[in-house]
Amino acid sequence: MSHNQLHSEPNHDTNSGESVSAELCGFATSLLEQCGGVVDWERPDEAGMAVLPESVARLLGVGEIAPLTTHQEPGAICISLASEFLDLAQVVLESQVARVGAFSIPDHYLKKGDLQEAVDRAFTWHNARVRIRAMGPKEIEYHSWCFFASLKSEDVWESRLNVTINAESLVRVDLPDVLSLPDLKSSSDPAAVNPQRTFEDAVKLLQANVPVAAANFISRMEGRLERDRKRLRDYYGALSREAGSSKRRTATPPNPEEIAARGRAVDLELDRKLFELRDRYQMEASLQPIAFIGLRLNVLAVELIVQRKRAERMIHIYWNPLTKRLEPLRCSHCGQGTYSVAFTDEDVAPLCVNCHHSRGSDNRTVSKAVAVIPGR
Repeated sequence: MSHNQLHSEPNHDTNSGESVSAELCGFATSLLEQCGGVVDWERPDEAGMAVLPESVARLLGVGEIAPLTTHQEPGAICISLASEFLDLAQVVLESQVARVGAFSIPDHYLKKGDLQEAVDRAFTWHNARVRIRAMGPKEIEYHSWCFFASLKSEDVWESRLNVTINAESLVRVDLPDVLSLPDLKSSSDPAAVNPQRTFEDAVKLLQANVPVAAANFISRMEGRLERDRKRLRDYYGALSREAGSSKRRTATPPNPEEIAARGRAVDLELDRKLFELRDRYQMEASLQPIAFIGLRLNVLAVELIVQRKRAERMIHIYWNPLTKRLEPLRCSHCGQGTYSVAFTDEDVAPLCVNCHHSRGSDNRTVSKAVAVIPGR
């Protein structure tokens, strides 16, 4: 669990208080142990104990041997949403936990034999003839990104979003959690990994994923907006009706010009209030990179010859030993991975079915709505 997740949408479980305490306990234990500490704390309702490196103890403002509690106590680390723990945890994370890592995995078994049948089974080729020209092992970089995503409106939504990209084909690949993979080895040359190769693609993919991940939040904000609009229209509708009538029995009938002026004033005020309401519910979205992992892995590279009318082109696909399947092709228009592929006439570029059918349509609305905050 992370600091970001603590501010996600609320948990309505009846035991949510105990659940949050347990999650905080687990998060604090993992954080302190990853920073080199030794933690003995099994139950949030009982005090625990931590032995900390001097640098971590200094950041937390405690001694190198410190109690762990869920309530304020002199000299103890208070693990509670009501304390400053999350702010302190952020300082420790930024200071002690690496944001960039480079790893490799020793050779895995690579699929042998003729892959033509496997290729034909995995892919649908809509308007071209495709055949295998050659295949062989190749070392590929995979880039795993973790971003902090947020939507700010009348309320706030925050979460972590992850994406892994094949740095050669630039296609999204659903790999297992890299840090949990067996036989993982630290790279001897971390500087050789270049995150910029996939940064823009990672941003584009996650920008498209924000509305999906935040669908419940967006729906709730839209519901609140419609509710508040209705209240305003009902209220000013009643004012508009009163503007054309007189409550005094002896009063002379209102002047038509006066009635019209009152109506215009009410309408203008309603428009102003609706504009303020729309401004208050306007969503500001952002993505901020918080961690990057580069993984070098031997895969089976398959070179394909694609024939589209009189044009011909060579493309590559990859059989991944971790997923034990062929990876998708990247659509040259939207960047999404696809196994259902059509090709352009001119340069024989791969397209997903949606882009092939509606090429030229503007699918960039979400991307424009999400600001990207550079990582530190």
